[in-house]
Parts: sequence; C-alpha cells; structure tokens
Amino acid sequence: MKRIAAVILGLMICFGEARAERPPQARDKAKLVVAATVKKITSKESSFGGDGTRTDYTAEVVVDSVESGDGVKVKPGEKLTVAWFHVTKKPSGPFVGAYGHGYDIKEKDQANFWLMPGGQGVAKGAWAVIYNKNGVEKIKK
Repeated sequence: MKRIAAVILGLMICFGEARAERPPQARDKAKLVVAATVKKITSKESSFGGDGTRTDYTAEVVVDSVESGDGVKVKPGEKLTVAWFHVTKKPSGPFVGAYGHGYDIKEKDQANFWLMPGGQGVAKGAWAVIYNKNGVEKIKK
C-alpha cells in the first residue's frame, strides 16, 4: 500500500511540474512605465519543447509619456527597444518552461508598457516587458 501511495505521489509531482509556469511579475515592480507609439515590430521563431514554437518579439517604440521611472532618464520623443516572447505553438507533449505572453498590438498602436532592464535573450540596451499577461496594455482611442 505504501508503495502505491509513493508511486501516485511521484506521478503527481512529475505532472505538476510539467505544467509549471514562471510566476508573473507585478506591475508595481516595473522599473519603467511608459505610454508609447509602436513604430515597428519584428519577430523571430525558434523551436520550443520539440515540436512547439517560441516567438520572440522586438518592438521599436517612441515614448509619448513617462508614467514612472525609478531613476531612469527617459523622455517623451525618445526611441526605445522593447522585447517579449510567447509560445505561439505549444509542444504536443508535457514541457516545463515559461510560455510567455502575447499582446494584441501592432505598428501605429499606442500602448502602455511595464518594463524591466533587458535580461537573458534580450538585446543589449533593450527593455524587457515584465513577465505578466498585463505587461502591455493597448490604449483605446
């Protein structure tokens, strides 16, 4: 009986981890919050978990206003490079990893961006959108 319970517990742990997702970052932890106009968006696809697809996005934006900036010197009219990723095709089998977030923005859109200094996989000098489904919010006109 103990053996069966141990096997069940082991399976629960394995499958629980297979669905693990990176915890979201809170908006109030963003180092820079700007309203900006999207000038250009580029994307690059790569393999994710075998047969899945991860899409990395880079947006060139022009700052309309700075909402907050924790000592960051960014002014309206300045150009920023902003990056994020999203798994656009999930792998067919269980795969542990961060799946990112997709944002409904395109060129010429105005949006609010909650940003952190670039990290792993982000071009030098670029800002990373916080890891949160609400890290980019389109401004309704």
